[in-house]
Amino acid sequence: MSRWKFGRIRDRVLALFLLVVLTLMGIVMLITGVLTRSLVHQLVVENARALAHHQSHILALWQRERMADLQQLANNDLLETMDWEQIEPYLLRQIEEAFPYYLIFFVADPEGNYNTTLTRDAGNIADREYFGQVMEGQTVITGPLLSRSTDQRVIIVATPIWNQDRTAVQGVLGLSMDLEELLRVSRDLMVSAQQDSLYLVDEHGYFIIHPDPDMIMNSRIQDIFPGWDQLPREAGSFSGTENGVGYHAYYQKLPGSSGWTVAVKVPTSYFTAPVHRLIWHLSGVAVGSLVLVLWLGSWFASTISRPIVELNQIFRRGAEGDLTVRAAVTTRDEIGETGQSFNRMMETIGTMTFYDPLTGLPNRHQFMNSLESALESGGTVILALVSIRDLAEIKTFLDRAIFDRLLIHLAHTLREVTAGNLVIGRLSEGEFGLIIPAGSNGVLQIIDRLDQLLAHPLTYEEGDLSVRLCGGISISVEQDVGADLFYQQAQAALYEAEHGDAEALKLYNPSVHHALVERMRFQTEIRTGLEQGQFTVYYQPVVDLATQTIAGKEALIRWNHPTRGLLLPGQFLPAAEQGGLVEQIGEFMLEQVCAQHEEWLKAGCDPGWVSVNISAHHFRSPHFAAQLRSILSRYDLPKGMLHIEITEEAMLRPTPDVLENFQALKAMGIHIAIDDFGTAYSSLQYLARFPMQTLKIDKGFIDHVDTSSRMAGLVRSIIGMGRNLSMEVVAEGVERPNQLQLLRHMGCLKAQGYLFSRPVPWQDYLEVQRGLVGRLGSLLTS
Repeated sequence: MSRWKFGRIRDRVLALFLLVVLTLMGIVMLITGVLTRSLVHQLVVENARALAHHQSHILALWQRERMADLQQLANNDLLETMDWEQIEPYLLRQIEEAFPYYLIFFVADPEGNYNTTLTRDAGNIADREYFGQVMEGQTVITGPLLSRSTDQRVIIVATPIWNQDRTAVQGVLGLSMDLEELLRVSRDLMVSAQQDSLYLVDEHGYFIIHPDPDMIMNSRIQDIFPGWDQLPREAGSFSGTENGVGYHAYYQKLPGSSGWTVAVKVPTSYFTAPVHRLIWHLSGVAVGSLVLVLWLGSWFASTISRPIVELNQIFRRGAEGDLTVRAAVTTRDEIGETGQSFNRMMETIGTMTFYDPLTGLPNRHQFMNSLESALESGGTVILALVSIRDLAEIKTFLDRAIFDRLLIHLAHTLREVTAGNLVIGRLSEGEFGLIIPAGSNGVLQIIDRLDQLLAHPLTYEEGDLSVRLCGGISISVEQDVGADLFYQQAQAALYEAEHGDAEALKLYNPSVHHALVERMRFQTEIRTGLEQGQFTVYYQPVVDLATQTIAGKEALIRWNHPTRGLLLPGQFLPAAEQGGLVEQIGEFMLEQVCAQHEEWLKAGCDPGWVSVNISAHHFRSPHFAAQLRSILSRYDLPKGMLHIEITEEAMLRPTPDVLENFQALKAMGIHIAIDDFGTAYSSLQYLARFPMQTLKIDKGFIDHVDTSSRMAGLVRSIIGMGRNLSMEVVAEGVERPNQLQLLRHMGCLKAQGYLFSRPVPWQDYLEVQRGLVGRLGSLLTS
């Protein structure tokens, strides 16, 4: 139904109603048809089997009667004489009074010579199978035979003629029954009205009774059903096709020794015709029901959709801006409740359209309208924006309820600072705006109080918590400036104040605005450079001063800018940090470094460990550990080959995510180093709290270690502290032999810098490493 395009809800309700009803009707018809077919099939099968069973007993009874009649004749004293002259008149009288299918009586002597009621000296029957059985004392009934006396198809019933003391068989009395005549009168033996469906076959499969007389004795059931000889002899069933019509046949062997079997054939139509008739009758009922359902469904759909259509018209008027519209639907159901809810919603929208529901201040839409009106009035207007610093991180720490109370407190404070009828609005989640007409009284006092407010942290929650604020101011010096452009200018000043460390309140500066625009363009170029593969990896070796070997290397990113040439990290990382791209850069470096080292290892090289710089923002991400684990799982690197370098800034706010990342890296066996140690953090508690293995002394200290005794003392202290904490100490930026000798004398065991090698592209690193190995001896002994 999802593909059907119904423009009106009435049509959808009607379609759904019809679908449900038709589905139920279809299920009922299907179940009824299946059950009826099963029931009919069961009844027909049971009747057919019962018919075959009953018919077999009737035919067996008929056999026994014929055999008993013949035995009674054979016991006559006249037949015991074996004198045909006396016997013949007696048998002729019997044949005249017998059934029409009685063809002849015959008497045979022990040698097989026989006379019949039609012909004397008719021949010899000693070769007949039944003759030997009768001479042994049995009464038998044969299958179809061709009579030697009449050349007709017959069934023979034969019984022994005993001597007077019944000690010996002295002859055979036989009865020939005409099969064609038997077929005509056999209908009296049938218990079913479908006599054409009944068959009788002998033990060899020849037809004794068949609707087609030509099939009698001339054909076998094996010709129609070849698998007959494999079926159970006593009773069973089989299926077949005759003259293009399918059927099922059920058979049962007659009791007694004759070996005859009766079969009942049931056409397949007997099973399917009642079901088809029922389906046609149900279809007729379904058509009539469908007409009724269409009428009822149309009425039902109209009843359901009418109030919804009315609500739709009211909603449309409200969507077009008519906030005075109200629903008049009064039904006592969910639709009526929807109408009442709509009315309450419109009343709420009337307030929310212009005011912030949390602080009660004008919202952004209303504030910008007021700003546009103030600018159009022709006077000079001052726009001040106030924002909460580090809003994203503050939201991470605070519950939503506490954060909402902070915003309410800030709104109340701004009202007290302005102490007038100025327009104050909430423009975004943590940003507020003030419209200050230059002609109003006390403008300078308002700005001064605002400056004092931003100069100190704003305390709340009874002094337990505090946040820092920043602000930006723009003055409408141009007469035709629009509200949007004027707001952008104040935003530029606010951005400068938020990302600067000097003044908390900044005045709009066009040159700063231009710089912000250029920074945004540069950030777009960084994103494009990442997508197009413009960034590459450089390596700078780290030398082990004790063993005079190359311990490892530091991976450094470079940007092959298409127009500016090769850019160092300091030229683009600050912009990337502000643009939220530093995580992508960190992920790029980890992927490239791991892939290159896996390739070197497969080639048989030993490149040593490698350290990758991770920004504080990236390291504080809750996804950093999972991201790193995913990268390592894709590459086959020895444990401990990858080192991570972070700055002290990452520990400025040890959030739960930072602590979890430290523990996760420790569990992964990743070596952690503090880069640029001593440049950003005043407390050294983190050295004991966090699992770090290396301190890297910033280049700014190493530059003056051989020229300033105070700097040399500071470096010596850092080296001693690292040794006491069982941490490795690496000196960065070693460029002069004097620096190297002094560092070795102080006990520094690792160093890197231009004295050994500049950072080189990853393609050249292995060659540079081999060359440096050859020079290390002379460098460290000079």
